[in-house]
Amino acid sequence: MAALKSDADRTHASKTAGSPLARATREFEALVLRFETRLLRARDVDGRGRRDDVRREACTLALAELGARHTKLQIRRSLSAAEAQGRRVEQRLHAARQEDDDDAAHDDLRAIHHGYFRLYSTELFDMLGQPVDLRLGTVRFHHCHPAPPPPAAHAPDQGPVSLELALGSSFFVADALETLPFHAFKVPRTPSLQNRGILSRKPDDHGAFPGYDSWLLFTFLGHGCLKLEVPIEMCADVYGGPLAGRENEEVHFWGVFVDDDVP
Repeated sequence: MAALKSDADRTHASKTAGSPLARATREFEALVLRFETRLLRARDVDGRGRRDDVRREACTLALAELGARHTKLQIRRSLSAAEAQGRRVEQRLHAARQEDDDDAAHDDLRAIHHGYFRLYSTELFDMLGQPVDLRLGTVRFHHCHPAPPPPAAHAPDQGPVSLELALGSSFFVADALETLPFHAFKVPRTPSLQNRGILSRKPDDHGAFPGYDSWLLFTFLGHGCLKLEVPIEMCADVYGGPLAGRENEEVHFWGVFVDDDVP
């Protein structure tokens, strides 16, 4: 007579079946079956040896599919973590404004000239179909040269700046002095919820601005974070694909500061 399983045995079996390894195994087996079925149907395979070859190829395809899924999951986690950091700082600034809390919004933004911001965007990642080889970018700010007279000590903004934006395999520059006196772009001294726009171009175009919208909108949140809105036409020029032909939209990026002096 077969022995009855105890509650402890059933609990252990249930936990084992729901373990990450068990789920991965089931997912792998389902993928192998799917690829094997497709290959057999496409090739009308006969004979044991050829079926074994198809099985091996199906296993290879299943491993590649699982690897791509894992990579996409890791990329999304990284992007989401950076965005969550930026959103927390933004929410803190909103709360500080409502509560008139000067301490919560205090941070000296002059330090941004001693490093760069690494950019993250789950929005772009999803728009492009979650490519595992997606290259996002960085942005670095510089004091304008020749530098204008320094602002007064009590001025809310720093002097004009220039910037370098690396996006995908493309490179853009912007200089606040190029749009004066019609438009002034300045980095605030302390965190701000105000959007600040600057017109960008590719240095390879010999000073000409592109035919599409290339205004970059920055929100300097402080505490190592900023928000950047990039026109979708500009992203389409860089990444192409499903973005081509879209306009009058912005793609949101979140920037996390990387100090040049930190190894």
